[in-house]
Amino acid sequence: MKGRLGELVRSRFMRDTATLQVAGVVNQLSQMVSTVLLAYLLGAQGQGLLVTAIALQGALHFLVNTGVVPATVAQIAAAAARGNAEKTAGWVAFVAKSILLFGLAIFLVGWFVLPWIGERWFGSAEVGWWALILCLEPIFDLPRAVAFTAFQGTRRMRALAQLENADEIVRLFLVVLGTLITGDALGAVIGTVVAALFGSGLAIELWRQARLDGGAPLPGAREIVERMRDVPLRQGLRLGLRVGLLKNGTSLFLTVFPRLVISRFVGPEYTSYFHIAQRILTIPLMLMQGVSRTALPALGGLSGKRDWSGFRRLYTRVSLGSGLVLGGAILVGIPFIEPLVRWLFPADYARPVSVYYLVLCAGAVPFTFATANEAFYIATNRVKAWLWLTALGAAITIPLNVVFVKSIPYTGMAWGISLYQSWVLVHLCYIFWVLKTRESFDDAPAPRAA
Repeated sequence: MKGRLGELVRSRFMRDTATLQVAGVVNQLSQMVSTVLLAYLLGAQGQGLLVTAIALQGALHFLVNTGVVPATVAQIAAAAARGNAEKTAGWVAFVAKSILLFGLAIFLVGWFVLPWIGERWFGSAEVGWWALILCLEPIFDLPRAVAFTAFQGTRRMRALAQLENADEIVRLFLVVLGTLITGDALGAVIGTVVAALFGSGLAIELWRQARLDGGAPLPGAREIVERMRDVPLRQGLRLGLRVGLLKNGTSLFLTVFPRLVISRFVGPEYTSYFHIAQRILTIPLMLMQGVSRTALPALGGLSGKRDWSGFRRLYTRVSLGSGLVLGGAILVGIPFIEPLVRWLFPADYARPVSVYYLVLCAGAVPFTFATANEAFYIATNRVKAWLWLTALGAAITIPLNVVFVKSIPYTGMAWGISLYQSWVLVHLCYIFWVLKTRESFDDAPAPRAA
């Protein structure tokens, strides 16, 4: 037992995870500092309007975006595990082309609909224009997004962590500076977009260094541009569309729609309280992302090697370990939330934020066991089962959400989110059934490569 534990601790998986965990903590601390400072600079209502603008942009982004990034990470990981530089370059070009085209589509659609929605639904065309400006971020962010995908797929986690942390710290500085200059949320919006340009510039430099580090080969900028002209989107969009439907639907339901509903029917100040409660809760949940980002290329690599035994062992360790540690951390933190919020934020934030946090914990704790679920479905090419189980969960939980929102106006949306997240227990039952009854990848074929 001690030998196995020591082997796990010294493994590349744990080193990669630790790197991303540290980076995730830095990011969360930076985002929390930003949230606290904006609470004082903008007040609950002004901060709520900013969160509403971000949610509007997010709604459009997730409705149009196809989810090609996580799907492509798994494909790059499988190609890198086989040493296939040609396939790796093809998938890098694919993700670059898809992000560019969908980024432009999001901005064009937003130009016609976002100001109208802001004025019609929230009584502020200004909020809609702020959301439109934010639609420039995915376009300016293109090199960073491509580097993010390739670094994760080829398991260059140190470069990935450097890119994320530097980008986030610059974003914090520019958002606060912009708010101080303009006196309203417009400064924060402009700061966010300008920070994306910095992140892309840094990504280009880190990409140049990564090509010389002796790891899995990466294509040069000229090769990527040349391949972008020829690579057909349809080869990767089938998997990307399925993954996008699932991931984007989850993001819409858990983070975007709740803010819009609360802002529209309760008030923008309660959008601030809800946003802060989720922000605090994502501090332990951010540790899931470090594990999840490592699990996706690691399990994708095992899929490429057709190592079912190693795949099953790694998934089980990751899911149970992260759930016990992170779920326990969330529960231990409950008594400290109200004093912490009272210390960090204006006095009127403490009670509503702590109530939202308590309700959201009911769904967040089981959700911590789902760290490697996405990686399992993609690496085993069982996205269709993922889709059907998610659709069944939505059919059961969303009508109940409507009942919650109508009967409990202030916390109904939070109760609905907790119910939706708890559906992950059904996914876990299905996954462990597959792991127990299948003996090889012959019953779980690898995803098709482009």
